[in-house]
Order: sequence, then structure tokens, then C-alpha cells
Amino acid sequence: MAPAQTLRWRETKLPPMLYDVEIEGTEPYVVGGHTASGYWVDKKRQTTLKGLFAAGDVAGGAPQKYVTGAFVEGEIAADAAAESARCREMPFLPEETVERALKRLLHFLQEPSEKSPPVYDADALEDAMQQAMDEYAGGIGANYRYTEAQLFQAEKHIERLEGLSDFLRAVDFYGLMKIFELRERLVVCKALVAHLQARKETRWHSFAAHLDHPEKDAAYEKYINSRMESGTIKIIFRPLIKAGDRI
Repeated sequence: MAPAQTLRWRETKLPPMLYDVEIEGTEPYVVGGHTASGYWVDKKRQTTLKGLFAAGDVAGGAPQKYVTGAFVEGEIAADAAAESARCREMPFLPEETVERALKRLLHFLQEPSEKSPPVYDADALEDAMQQAMDEYAGGIGANYRYTEAQLFQAEKHIERLEGLSDFLRAVDFYGLMKIFELRERLVVCKALVAHLQARKETRWHSFAAHLDHPEKDAAYEKYINSRMESGTIKIIFRPLIKAGDRI
């Protein structure tokens, strides 16, 4: 489950039989290795978007996979993606989509202006993102607790950071990668906040407590899914699939 802890015991020579293990909350906020959240996938770990594969924490429906389970899923997804590419099953993007993506890439890949150098970089905006989600979206700093008002604040902070990220510039491909990684994480933050807003109950007390709705509600015994439409997260409620049900 935690190979880093084993290495720490070996390096410090403070094994658990000699000293008690220090405990610190470290639960993930966005997707859950301990929950059933994540993308819908088939047996080959392909998502509902053809050509997009998911593994580990982002592959939903199977909690408690831990590191070894994530490794296995990664291998399954990689093999399936490679086979899909060999069979030319990957979808081809329209030319205008490719041109639009290239234009967006070149927008970020340019030298910052000497007259108006940026006052922040991708790392600074990522720190601000982490702080906003920690304080307002039920992070460890808030003891995994949040309210409707805090979620509204989180939503607005993430929108503001999205706007600021448009002014970032990269001088090389590594910097470009960091910019796009940040922007993708901001999208995930928006999705997480939307899901927390949609589920008006507290179903997993150990991991997230909605202080405005502190109890379980049978009305929310369902899947809460989402998709992005025109830049907006659309929430979709789906009934639970039980044994014997037809999909």
C-alpha cells in the first residue's frame, strides 16, 4: 500500500516494532483510491471516449486498489492502448481541431515580454489552486469538512486561476507541459466541486463531511456522473446498478 513508508523505516532505522508509526491524514481529494469515484471504463480500461484509457485511482468502481492494483490496471490500459493503435482504432481528429490545438499550444510557447514579465508562473498558480481546494473544498486543512458557502468560494477561486493561467508563457517544452498540466488540474477541480455541490448529504464520513447536510440521504443512493459541455460541468444522476440488473 505504501512502499515509501517501508523505505523510510529502512533509512531511519526506526521500524514499527521499536517506535510507533506517526499518523497524518493524506487522503486524496480529487479522485479516490478509497472510493468508487473515477471514469467509467470497460474491461480493457477504455473510457467512454474512444482512444482514452484510464487506470488506478482515475478508473472508477473498484475502491482499495492501492499501488499494486494501480500497476496492474496501468499495464492492462497500456497493452489495450497499444493494441488499439496497432489496429488503427484510434479516432482521427478533424483538421480544424488539430489547427485549433496547435494555435493554443503556440499561444503558451513563447518568450515572456520584457516590458511586462509575468508576476507568477505555473508553480505559483498550482500552489494557489492547492490552497483553495484545501481550505474550501474539504481538504486536510479543513479536516475534510466543507459547506455550501465554501464550495462557492472554491468554484470562484478556480475560475479566477483559470483566467490567470491564460497569461502564462513557456520558454521550452517542459514549461509548456507544466502549464497544460496545471490547466487540466483546474478542470478536475471544477468537476470535483460540482460533484460535492450535487451530493447534498454526507455519505463517507471518514473522507468528506458536508456540514450543511451532515447525514446520509436515501435520495442520493445513486451515481453522480458528469461531463463537460461548452466549458460547463453538467451533472448527471444515474440509478445504481445492482446484481441482476440489465444495463
